[in-house]
Amino acid sequence: MSHLEKLERLRQISSLLLDSKLVAVERAARARQHSLDLLAELDLPAAPIDLPPILAGEVTMRYELWADQRRSELNLVLARQSAEWAEARQEAALAFGRNQVVAKLGSQRK
Repeated sequence: MSHLEKLERLRQISSLLLDSKLVAVERAARARQHSLDLLAELDLPAAPIDLPPILAGEVTMRYELWADQRRSELNLVLARQSAEWAEARQEAALAFGRNQVVAKLGSQRK
């Protein structure tokens, strides 16, 4: 295998690696956005309740308690997802840089 063939093969591998890293970034971003959407839904106003005022107040308080617990759970998930997203972006940036170097090496050889 000649030097140019090796460089071309390296360019192909580098491109595939970059593509897989970009897919990982997209997947992490979608998961993170889903958690952000779930959090936003918890902040929407509750539908009016057709109950006596005392019962409506109790239902509202129980919902708020549940919503606070759910926010806490989602915030933990969101923190993990944000870290995964940042790591995926960093890995994609590194793969992009490597891909650019390999492309420049190939263009200099031609």
